[in-house]
Amino acid sequence: MLLHSSMKNEEMTRDESMSVRYELLKRVVRLINIKKRWSGKSTEALLEDRRRQNAKNRIPALKDDAFEITCIRVQGFPVLKLIHRTKADRANLFIIGGGMISAPRPASIRQALRFARETGLDLYVPYYPLCTEYPLTKAYEMIHETYREMLKDYPADHISVLGTSSGGNLALGMVPYINDGHGDTPMPGYIMALSPGTCVSTEEEWQRMLELDRKDVAIPAVYMKRAEEIMRHGDSSVPDYMIWLQKADFTNAPRITLIYGSEETLYACAPSFEQALKKYAVPYDMFVGEGMFHCYPVFPIVKEAKEGWTMVVERMKRDWLE
Repeated sequence: MLLHSSMKNEEMTRDESMSVRYELLKRVVRLINIKKRWSGKSTEALLEDRRRQNAKNRIPALKDDAFEITCIRVQGFPVLKLIHRTKADRANLFIIGGGMISAPRPASIRQALRFARETGLDLYVPYYPLCTEYPLTKAYEMIHETYREMLKDYPADHISVLGTSSGGNLALGMVPYINDGHGDTPMPGYIMALSPGTCVSTEEEWQRMLELDRKDVAIPAVYMKRAEEIMRHGDSSVPDYMIWLQKADFTNAPRITLIYGSEETLYACAPSFEQALKKYAVPYDMFVGEGMFHCYPVFPIVKEAKEGWTMVVERMKRDWLE
C-alpha cells in the first residue's frame, strides 16, 4: 500500500490492486452499516445508547510477564500503566478514540499492550472523561494531568503521544492546551495522530467531506456536524481550538505525524491541518493510505493495514529521538 508523505519522500510498496481480503472486508462493513451507529439516532438517543454501552464496558485483565500492569487514578479517572519490567527510558501516552462518547474497548486495550511490546515503550492509557457526561474541556484537563504524571518519571523529550480518531484530537490538542495558559508544562517529544477527529470549519472542508462520505465505510459526514454540539455538551465556553483543531496555536510544537486513509471523511480536514502546521513552522509528516479506511493501522487484519501498523511501530521506535 502506497503512502504519500507531505514532507519526506517516504513510501511503502503495494500491489497494483488491493488484496481480495481487503475488498471483502469493505463489503462486509458496508453490509453491517457501521455508519448508522453514528447517524441513525437523534443526538440524545445516540448519547443514551453510548452511556448504556459504556456502563457495560470493563477494563480487561491483562497478563504479560514482561510488564508490570497497574491502574492509577487521575482526576478520578482510570489510567492503565503498562511498564516494562526491564527498564525502558521512553514512554508513550496512548489515547484511544471513540468519537468522544465511547470508552476504550477491551480489544483496543489489548492492542495497546501489543504496541508496548513491539515498540519497547512504557505506556499510559487513559480512560478520559467522555462527552456523554462532560464538555470536551474535561477530557483535555485530564489528559494534561496524565501527561504531567508521566513527567514525574520521564523527561518530556522522552515522551511520545499517539492518538487515534478523537484520541488524535486530544493528542494534537495537547500543544494548543499548553500554549493556552499552561506554559509551565514542557511539550512532549513527538506526537502521532491517526485520523484525528475535528469538526469542519469552512464550506470547502464540508464539500470535501461530503465527497469522501460516499467512500467512507465507518464515519458519516453528518456526525461531524453533530460533533460540535456533543463536544460542547451545553458549555459555550469550550475553546474553539478543541472543536476545530485546524484553528489551533501550534507554537513550539514537536515533530508531528498525521496518518489518514484516503477513503475517510476526516481526511477532508487534512489540507487545513497542513496549513496550520506550516503557519507555525512545525516539523511534520503526513501519510495517506491509498484506498484505506479510518484509523486503518490499528486494525491490522488485512495486509494493507498490517503495513500501516508496521510503519507506526517502526516510526515510534526510531524516528522521534533522531
